[in-house]
Amino acid sequence: MMMTTNGLYEDDLERKQHLHAIHTLAEGVRISPIEVSPVYEDVLRAYKKEARVKIYLSILVTKKVRDILDHTRNLS
Repeated sequence: MMMTTNGLYEDDLERKQHLHAIHTLAEGVRISPIEVSPVYEDVLRAYKKEARVKIYLSILVTKKVRDILDHTRNLS
């Protein structure tokens, strides 16, 4: 198992999966991936601690981040 420098992704395939999710989410909410990435990675880090099945993490994290971003926009 290979850990990336930030320790968040176990291998390159996992990193690519989550980067794709970040970019797709950013397009959907019309926010820069640079702005979405820290929120996404914070949620991913929290979810990974409890996850038993990691294949669905990108879906679950994307939904949670979308909810967070929508809530933040509604406060503005």
